[in-house]
Amino acid sequence: MNRKSLLLIEIIWAILGLMCLGIAIRETVNAGIGRAWLFYVMAVAAFVLAWIRDSQRKKL
Repeated sequence: MNRKSLLLIEIIWAILGLMCLGIAIRETVNAGIGRAWLFYVMAVAAFVLAWIRDSQRKKL
């Protein structure tokens, strides 16, 4: 893959992580951690995948 496509995928993962984190915080405030834990896990996974794409992009 070229650098531009890796950058685009990295940005998408970061945005997805921020959205999941925002949803998780909102659910924690409204309904407690019991309904929000999955969104925290998804946010961490999205940030990890963005970091992997960043390291792949820097290696090119």
